[in-house]
Amino acid sequence: MISDQLNLYQTSESDADHAIAAWSYSAQSSCVSRVVPDGCCDIIIFVGSYSQSASWFVSDLSSSVYSVVSDAGDEMKGIRLQPGTQLDQLAMSRWMESHHLDELFVSNQIDEFCERSTSLSEALQCLSSKEVNNVQAAANNLGVSPRTLQRIIKRGTQRSPYFWLSLARMRRTAKSLNKFDSLADVATAFHFSDQAHMTREMKLWLGLAPSQIKTDTELLSLLSEPGYV
Repeated sequence: MISDQLNLYQTSESDADHAIAAWSYSAQSSCVSRVVPDGCCDIIIFVGSYSQSASWFVSDLSSSVYSVVSDAGDEMKGIRLQPGTQLDQLAMSRWMESHHLDELFVSNQIDEFCERSTSLSEALQCLSSKEVNNVQAAANNLGVSPRTLQRIIKRGTQRSPYFWLSLARMRRTAKSLNKFDSLADVATAFHFSDQAHMTREMKLWLGLAPSQIKTDTELLSLLSEPGYV
């Protein structure tokens, strides 16, 4: 989702330890917005144009860009959680039964329902490093076996280490496309086997070839939003 003259999107830092941003969106007209993979789950409060009450849900980790259709008058507020954050949705649901949904955005209230293990945080940080090119290298840096790394990541995120390694490389690559003279140079810099390999990865994640991403200012703006890498 982005900000334009008709549909208003705002984001700000969150005071919560387990969140990286808070955001709001108001659709002034019917529209279709893209959402890019960012490695984060969002707690989203939704008020539809034809609804008298608010509802909430938690977004899934996405492995490809997807679209959200909004009607004029739809409003959303969200809290973007740190990658790997475990949310106790049952406890939060019980709390919401006696509180207004907007109270979730007050200070660090969301931290009451969140948990993030040190081992998982360290593993995700290692997999996001531009110096790490494969899962074996990440395991070596962490001083654990690839199987142990797989268990830590899978238990904490329901995704594989390769998912996070690939996501970090995709986001870093896409945001750097305009810094290089050629796409072949980009592929080399970000450790793809060749330019064709990079193109396949970009299409899988973002639905566009690198040459298209370079000129898609809306997509580049979305990739600059807070997220994994």
